[in-house]
Amino acid sequence: MVIAGAAWLAGYNGTFDFQGSSIYTRDLNYVALRSMMAVLGSMLVPLSFLLVWELSTSLTAAGLAALCVLTDTFVHRLNTLILLDPLLLVTILASVYGITKFHNQRHRAWSSAWWWWLCFTGMSLGTVMSIKYVGAFTVLYVGLHTAYQLFCIAADTNTPLLQVLPHTAARAAALIILPTAVYLTTFVIHFSILTQWDVNGGGLYHTKFFLAFNGTEYDNATFPKYVHYGANVTIQSSRPICGYLESWYDLFPSELTAPCQQVTTSTIRDNETVMWTIKKVDIDAGSVVDGKDPLQEALLVRNGDYVMLTHAATGRSLRSHGHRAPITKRHYQVCGYGDDGAGGPFETWELLVPGTKVGEPLQVVEHDFLLRHYKINCFLKGNEKVVLPKEWAFNGAKEVTCTRNMEQPGTEWHINWNVSPKLKEKVMVKDMALGLWDKIIHQHLNMFISNSLLVGTEEEAEHSARPWMWPILWRIQMMGTYVVNKTSGRMEKVVGEYVPQGTTEKGVFSVGMTNPFLTYLNLVCLIGVLVLSLAHSYCNSRCPQENPHNAGVRRKALVACWWLAGCWAIHYLPFFFMSRVLYYHHYCPAYLFSCMITGVLLSWVSEAVAGAVRKAWQKTVKWSLLLLTSTALVCSYAFFWPLATHIKGEIFEANPRVNSGLDYFYIGQLWPEFGYRKSEYVSIVSTIIEKWSEGLLDNPDLNATLYYLTQLNYTAHNPGNIHPVHASNFSLWRPSTLNHAYLP
Repeated sequence: MVIAGAAWLAGYNGTFDFQGSSIYTRDLNYVALRSMMAVLGSMLVPLSFLLVWELSTSLTAAGLAALCVLTDTFVHRLNTLILLDPLLLVTILASVYGITKFHNQRHRAWSSAWWWWLCFTGMSLGTVMSIKYVGAFTVLYVGLHTAYQLFCIAADTNTPLLQVLPHTAARAAALIILPTAVYLTTFVIHFSILTQWDVNGGGLYHTKFFLAFNGTEYDNATFPKYVHYGANVTIQSSRPICGYLESWYDLFPSELTAPCQQVTTSTIRDNETVMWTIKKVDIDAGSVVDGKDPLQEALLVRNGDYVMLTHAATGRSLRSHGHRAPITKRHYQVCGYGDDGAGGPFETWELLVPGTKVGEPLQVVEHDFLLRHYKINCFLKGNEKVVLPKEWAFNGAKEVTCTRNMEQPGTEWHINWNVSPKLKEKVMVKDMALGLWDKIIHQHLNMFISNSLLVGTEEEAEHSARPWMWPILWRIQMMGTYVVNKTSGRMEKVVGEYVPQGTTEKGVFSVGMTNPFLTYLNLVCLIGVLVLSLAHSYCNSRCPQENPHNAGVRRKALVACWWLAGCWAIHYLPFFFMSRVLYYHHYCPAYLFSCMITGVLLSWVSEAVAGAVRKAWQKTVKWSLLLLTSTALVCSYAFFWPLATHIKGEIFEANPRVNSGLDYFYIGQLWPEFGYRKSEYVSIVSTIIEKWSEGLLDNPDLNATLYYLTQLNYTAHNPGNIHPVHASNFSLWRPSTLNHAYLP
């Protein structure tokens, strides 16, 4: 919302969609937007200074830490883009600074300053959680710090034990209730501003959530409250992200499963693919009531009915059988089958509405229902995590299966659109919309599911940076590519794509890469903290004659380093346990804390070395070392300046502007942008899809399992000649001769 507010102030009219591969239009004031990000990013330097000052009370340590942040190339580059990261980093540092400042007020408990910094921390926590859920790591750190504070109060023999209770209550109010209020307030403001949505944009959410917005296909729409047999309906998964139940003429590949008509889910609403006709199955009579007779009284769909769903456009009925699903092999396949709505036991489903009585009419949108297969006793399931391959399914189509476990997510569905012409009494669909708090709950469910889906494609996984790669700069991140179009002479942006090997295109590109000198210096200092801690422990136990002043200075530096190391670990180690796609910017919070550790440790080293010389030379040695360190940081930033801005030349070719310097830091990493290990990084794979020909019918592996012969290049608009094999029907079925299928 902060970025959207800044865009509104800058005159943004909402037409530019900020897609990764698009060029800024002339009417977009992107300079104002980037300026706001830059202002927020510039606050990282003073916040780093203040945080280290509160931890170490050392101006040199605080100054070096701030200089480390200031001279990093990736932080610079990140702060020039329209991203959430600058705001996230600022609020993370503000939260850590707030709890540190509050801890330093412990000798002035209950004073106005004590209350201010406690509430400041709470507001910062609420803000950081409102930006990204990475803020949960910051909440964890503040929680551990608070537990340490309460332990110190309880362990203090000079303080009555009952004093822990008011301290706990104050912290609970400021660090739990206040952040929660701030967090929820952002959603209240968000939904009070966001009242419009696009048409056909509701596939990602439950319909009741989508109804709460204007500008959709449901504006002024009226439906019958109930559904009668013979009605055309659209069915949507009640689980976010799954989408609408759909089908089309294409077949499943025979090498994966039975090559019958594909049934999938998609978040894109296409009336030609998502419309289904619902029919009643009379089990006792062995017949199907299609409800199409206009003179017949409307027969309502009720809880516990046996139904058949026929795809309106193709005439295939929803079916499950003993074949395994194409991707999720532990589930049964779901497909479209039959000729002109024909069907039998394997096209029969029992409609179950949890929490309602048997025989109660099915309500549109309001009722979430299950579809249990009559023969196999499995439940229709949409799986938002399984996206079918583009080679044989539509882009974005997700797998639909039949599972024996009704408790699995994705087994509940609801009627999204209802065309029941025999029912004259209608209701306003928008009256079923969710209220504010229900919208907030649904939004959180959607966010949790969306976050769990960030596993990425196989190509994205190749370019992701796992946690072990970051400290040693094993892989860097491409931020943007501008290639000269030789035909038009324009600069065309290609984000997330790579120029193929052997290309002659030249242009401008930028990479996400921290200052190599500073990165390896941080790594050395992290190891140095461990070494110094062991040395400090040894000196305390084995060196009783040590100068108390030196021991005190070392202890103060180590205390500051370990608090910062705790922040570093909490914001870095959890990524080892995440299966989602990770990129370089995910480690930026941990990187900032490692820069602060470097500042504290180098400051102590300069004082320790100065303390080892004659007193007359101590100040000179100390400031000489500090000047040398500062000069090295500034020079490294100047040397690697292109990493902070952009690089001109050819991608994957050695670039003289930065490559000569990177040579000293290259130890076999994946840096193809600079000409390193290019062959291991770039691979071009071409797939040629052969059109259907009658000669393919002579292939026994292909023809032996065909249910019906449909050309693979046919579409709904050009179906061609379809010769289906007749589906199973009730006249050929006897209950005593067929047993339930079993899937181990």
